[in-house]
Amino acid sequence: MNLRPLIQLGHQLAGLAWVQGPGGNLSVKDGETLAVKASGTRLADLHAPGALAHVPMAQARAALAGDQTAMTALFQHTPRPSLEAWLHALPGRYIAHTHPLGVLLVACSPLPAPLGVADVPAALPGRDLALAMQQGGAVDAWLLRNHGLVVRANSAAAALRQTRAIDAACRRALGVPRLDVPRVPEPRVQAIAGGVVAPLPSQPVAAPRYLFPDAAVLAAQTRVRVFSLAAAAAKLAQDPRPGVLVTPDGQRWAVAGHPKQLQDVLEVVAAHDWLLARLGQTAVALPDAMTAAILDMPAERYRQLGGAR
Repeated sequence: MNLRPLIQLGHQLAGLAWVQGPGGNLSVKDGETLAVKASGTRLADLHAPGALAHVPMAQARAALAGDQTAMTALFQHTPRPSLEAWLHALPGRYIAHTHPLGVLLVACSPLPAPLGVADVPAALPGRDLALAMQQGGAVDAWLLRNHGLVVRANSAAAALRQTRAIDAACRRALGVPRLDVPRVPEPRVQAIAGGVVAPLPSQPVAAPRYLFPDAAVLAAQTRVRVFSLAAAAAKLAQDPRPGVLVTPDGQRWAVAGHPKQLQDVLEVVAAHDWLLARLGQTAVALPDAMTAAILDMPAERYRQLGGAR
């Protein structure tokens, strides 16, 4: 299997404008084998050993159809396939799932999807999402509400063109230029017992609302009366998942088990803040019940705890 075009596509879609942290996933099919991004791998790292999982297509199709044995076997491969391996079982030689900021502006608002792009209601990541995509009809692109974008194409170059074109169309709908993207400043990292912390820009205190799954999985808010390094360490001791500590006056600190995971939090927060600033009151958040269900998913708990995601 020639993986070079897929690896190059990963490099081209690796910036914060297209994915945040370990988000997004890519795949290519060669005969009866599916090569899909391993869980937790960054798109920029598809060249690294263990960055791609190789799955029999028959198993992936059977899992999508509801075969319990195939479902279990699908995620017992080493390396472990992405949680979204389900949608990569759909027809299409190359499938690219990304979280472009322009697309998220539409996906997290009441605006309609661009013409020719299926508009998929918010669904749990994984099989539920893949089944919802199947209802979109004979299309080659799906806008996933409160999630991102999926395109399929016969080549990696065509998948890249489609992704860029749809993101540009969504940006035009809101008058947001392509150069308008968040910057993640160099963090002032401090070590604590069990992990690391870094300050984030302050924000007015509001009830937590999450626009897309990674915001809830990697940047969930925890309220503290006063921030201290001891309070951050206590949070990790009680709950080792990454997240954001928030004080009553709006100070925020990212906390994680290790520096790589901290970078994931910083990128997700930067994207989430950027979306909220541009959408304002028009922002449509994930329903609370869906957020709770996402956090309870075994695959998402696996990512939260910083495994070989």
